Amino acid sequence: MSRRATFNDLGWHPLERRPSWLFKAGDSQRGVMSLELALLVISVLGVLMLVTAAWRMGQTRGEVRDVAAEAARVASMRQNASAASSAAVSAAQIALAGSSLTCANLQVTPDVSNFRRGGSVSVTIRCDTKLEDLTLLRMPGTVRFETTSAEVVDRRRGGR
Repeated sequence: MSRRATFNDLGWHPLERRPSWLFKAGDSQRGVMSLELALLVISVLGVLMLVTAAWRMGQTRGEVRDVAAEAARVASMRQNASAASSAAVSAAQIALAGSSLTCANLQVTPDVSNFRRGGSVSVTIRCDTKLEDLTLLRMPGTVRFETTSAEVVDRRRGGR
């Protein structure tokens, strides 16, 4: 049966200063500063890219919300439900064309079931966009933004 080696057998304790026979003279710290700097730069860039991605996703969510609000506002000013529905779809497409957002799959769903004077109309927008369009990174996949906006139908102009 063999005996286990102890720190006393090595001649030094790991918490003490290491003996000179472990390192060559003057080589103990060579390259450490450049390695630390490289790791720091990579870490900072990674955090900046993640912050940028989160900011851009929030901005895109706001753009989709604005498109839904614009489509609901336009639909609430129409005279009948069919005109309101078609106006909501075209207003959403026009508003989306004027923004920086590119949707791979756009779904505009107007709800005109309560379309009457003093009633309401709501529009749901679903936009699937590629992650590489949102971030500085070439990330695969898509993300879906979905929002609903409602407007009161104008008592003087809208609904019958």
